[in-house]
Amino acid sequence: MAEKVQMLDACRDALRIPADVTDYDDEIADLIDAARAAMRAGGVSVDKSQDDSDGTVRLAIKVFCKANFGMDNPDADRYMHTFDELVTLMHGASDYGGA
Repeated sequence: MAEKVQMLDACRDALRIPADVTDYDDEIADLIDAARAAMRAGGVSVDKSQDDSDGTVRLAIKVFCKANFGMDNPDADRYMHTFDELVTLMHGASDYGGA
């Protein structure tokens, strides 16, 4: 549970939401879960998609959150493209359960 809270805090920071504003925590937590599911669908192992100590996994989750948080995000396509590239990179690496 502590790792999940830490990832939530990291995503809140990436979204520039102050630590004392928790109104969006449920939405952010859902986005974190969706990012992990998208990584698994892209070929990243279950264990690695849950590894919050891995910088690439953490970055992918934060980028996914930035792409999908809120409405009318003009940078959403750019962030999703970055997320897809990170998943492709992970899928091709044996450290992440890929090639």
